[in-house]
Amino acid sequence: MPPLTLTVLGASPAAPNAGGACSGYLVRHGDTAVLMDCGSGVSGRVAQHIAPQQVSALAISHLHPDHYFDIVPLYYILRFGDPPPAARVPMYVPPDGTAFLRHLGQLISDKSEMLEDIFQVCDYPSGGSVQIGSLQVSFHPVQHYVQSHAMHIESADGATLVFSSDVGPCTSLVEAARGADVLLCESALVDPTHDEPHPERRGHMSAGEAGAAARQASVRRLVLTHYRSGPNYDDRHRQAAEAAFGGPVELAREGKTYTIG
Repeated sequence: MPPLTLTVLGASPAAPNAGGACSGYLVRHGDTAVLMDCGSGVSGRVAQHIAPQQVSALAISHLHPDHYFDIVPLYYILRFGDPPPAARVPMYVPPDGTAFLRHLGQLISDKSEMLEDIFQVCDYPSGGSVQIGSLQVSFHPVQHYVQSHAMHIESADGATLVFSSDVGPCTSLVEAARGADVLLCESALVDPTHDEPHPERRGHMSAGEAGAAARQASVRRLVLTHYRSGPNYDDRHRQAAEAAFGGPVELAREGKTYTIG
């Protein structure tokens, strides 16, 4: 069986790191290729790794701009591709996401269904799952400022990847990640005491909190993403996560491919 792989297209938080892109990850298993999130700067990077027409489906964790804004440039990449997609590309969005994207379409074009010319937009079931080629993708609601879903991806041969989405510390993330081969976890906060804009309802985590969640979930490997990068931050993130997790920790590097399992 081919390996399950994760290619990082964008790992920045909402304010992109210098030269970086926002949330975007290409998950591949054989002929199946799922684009998880499509934040600012991601669409142009897809073709560095795969022909855009070969993307099997998109899955959007939540509807904050740094996780979906580049679906519009991707729409044009596919629409004017040579060749264009043979069929509409499935795009799974959070509950009520279809209506949200139709409103967006109305704002940027002359028809609300603009994006649906290229994408087959579908609200995914919160707490449910969909089959995309050889991958089963499950959507687990987690704590954030808007509806947000961690994604549990399992290949036909049992390799498992969990993407946290944007999330504050919560038991639902731990349960979603239980026993996963790799947890790809956000670590947007350097200091939760000062950096969290809504301390009454946490919507992000620090690297140390990501490490604690990975330990509680008994995952095999932790990859930090959605983090503020730079010489004053990278080692600090890694060390905090390693101290809390007690297992191998990496910082997601844009352009790098990780083998899962």
